[in-house]
This record gives sequence, structure tokens and C-alpha cells, in this order.
Amino acid sequence: MAFTRKALESLGLNEDQREKVMTLYGTSLSGFIPKSELQTKINEAVADAQKNAPPPDVTTTDAYKAIAEERDMLRALNGDDFASVKPKFRETVYKMMNREENAPPIAEQLKTVAEQFEEYFTPTDPQQPPASPQFGATVKGQMPNGQQGNAFMDVWGYDKKG
Repeated sequence: MAFTRKALESLGLNEDQREKVMTLYGTSLSGFIPKSELQTKINEAVADAQKNAPPPDVTTTDAYKAIAEERDMLRALNGDDFASVKPKFRETVYKMMNREENAPPIAEQLKTVAEQFEEYFTPTDPQQPPASPQFGATVKGQMPNGQQGNAFMDVWGYDKKG
């Protein structure tokens, strides 16, 4: 049922009573705005709130923290501290490190990791590669130099006299 004068008349109210009810109804709706004006009011309120709001601090977002952590990891992995770690294990070793404020230095932590996981690290005492090829026994003698002679017959032993 709609709230109209005809509806009030059908309820048996006289003209004076209908007028009082409609007046009270009109005053009760004084704070309301029409639907057509609602979006405009919302846009004005949002614009006003944005003017007074401080700029957002991007350093507190999770995405920023993840990117900063990855940046720090890449800097550390390419630094001198991780030079002794094999490249394919560097990220794994980095994740094992304690990076809190009161944590021991990275060099000490790498020594403890090297004791437990020595396959992650390159050997610290590099062996000098031999200058010449190595065989089972030592080589003795010299390269063949052939026979000395001036003519073909002297070298091959061909003798016409025979």
C-alpha cells in the first residue's frame, strides 16, 4: 500500500487528519535525499576525504616488503660473502641465514652451514692443475729423430752392391 492521500482516505481519515499525517510524513523525510542526487553526494564526500587524507606509505605494503627482501637477497648473493657458495645453492644457503639485528655475522653463519652442507660450497684449497699431462708412469727417453743421412739410400738401407 502506497502512502498517499487516497490511501489515507480509504482508511476513513477526514481531510484535516489527512493533512496532519502528510505534514508529519513530509517533516520526517526532511533529512533524506533523492536517489538521483545520491551518487553526486558520494563523489563529493570521497573527493573531500581524499583532499584531507595523508598520502599512503607504500613502504608498509606487503608487495613492497616482498620486493625489498628479494632485492636484498640478490645483493647478498652477488656479494663477496657468498662467493664460496656454488651458484645453484646460493638461494638455499641465503634462506638458512639469520638476518635479525643481533644475529652473528654472515661469515660465521656460512662457516657453520659449510660444516653441515659441504657439498653446497666450492673447495677452499684449490689444487693447482699440472702443467703437463699426467700418465700412469713417468716418461723416459726422447722423441724419435730418425736416421741421419743425405740420400734416400742411406736412410732406408738400400744398397746397390748387393
